[in-house]
Amino acid sequence: MQPQSLSPSTLATQHKDRRAIACHMALLDALMRPLLDLRISVTDRCNFRCRYCMPREHFGSEHVFLEKTEILSYEEITKVASAMLPLGLRKLRITGGEPLVRKDLSNLIEMLRSLDSNLDIALTTNGILLAKHAQKLKDSGLNRVTISLDALDTEVFQHMGDTAHRPDEVVEGIDAALKAGLGVKINTVVQRNVNENQLGKIALMAHKRHIIPRFIEFMDVGT
Repeated sequence: MQPQSLSPSTLATQHKDRRAIACHMALLDALMRPLLDLRISVTDRCNFRCRYCMPREHFGSEHVFLEKTEILSYEEITKVASAMLPLGLRKLRITGGEPLVRKDLSNLIEMLRSLDSNLDIALTTNGILLAKHAQKLKDSGLNRVTISLDALDTEVFQHMGDTAHRPDEVVEGIDAALKAGLGVKINTVVQRNVNENQLGKIALMAHKRHIIPRFIEFMDVGT
């Protein structure tokens, strides 16, 4: 006997839990795997000019960033996430640019959390502003953060990020996130003859804090 095909309305009646609905309505990729993650960039602006990401020669003072009216509002982002939930959304990634340069980001986290208490909400950040916002983000419903940290030596850090900020500011953000109860991972972009001598230091710092470092090989694709 073939399984009965149920309409979305019938499913909604029989299954209050969105997860039950999602198994019948999930978005699938070309290999028929369910698409469970949604990544949303909340800004194209950043307070770094990492040479492998937003190099200053392309994103300098004359670069034209998106106008506020061209960026989705928090209400619009929440509507997108809400529409994806019945289709199987399980994980939501907030990215940028640097998402923490956008004002009142914790308000967005709170709005997204109100959609589903089981939604896994994560934030990718360079960590510079995290110490200031970690507790409020956690209180608003954020689950975890992924923090970019390419070096612990100030000279190497400032060279790679083309910034006057210091690595200890990022470490302060890491510690604030841990104190707030957020899950923490570290991403390190590895460039030959630039920061490979930093990997052991970063691994040791992460080990002492019982967090996971991830080392990502730099691929020059002509940024």
